[in-house]
Amino acid sequence: MGNFIFLKSHWEDLSNTGELAENYVFSDPNTSMIKQGMFAERLVQYMLAYDGIEEPSYDNTHSNRIKLLKKNDLLPRDIDDTLYVIRKMRNDATHAGDDDQKRAKDNLRLTFDLGVWLSLIHISEPTRLRCIS
Repeated sequence: MGNFIFLKSHWEDLSNTGELAENYVFSDPNTSMIKQGMFAERLVQYMLAYDGIEEPSYDNTHSNRIKLLKKNDLLPRDIDDTLYVIRKMRNDATHAGDDDQKRAKDNLRLTFDLGVWLSLIHISEPTRLRCIS
């Protein structure tokens, strides 16, 4: 069982993506970094849905969705910084083929911390949970 299992009861997709990132961290760091980025992107989409904020109708990028959360004072500085690091890492993995095992391993911990943070702020308010497509 992986470290992301704690998310399974509320966010099965995040749990599965986190587990894939964890499983690939040593055998295929590039894929791990991409999965970590996917995890962070989905987490941001959940946050927007939970807080009733529509995704941008124009230029609906991960970066702009993060900006919306910041604009609405919904991201602590450390979470914003973590999202930035993971977003840049995923871009490097996707577009430049970054395959740095140490970077993948270090940022896997940040990805895990994002999951812990999400569970702490949203599981206590289950009526706010909404499905997103």
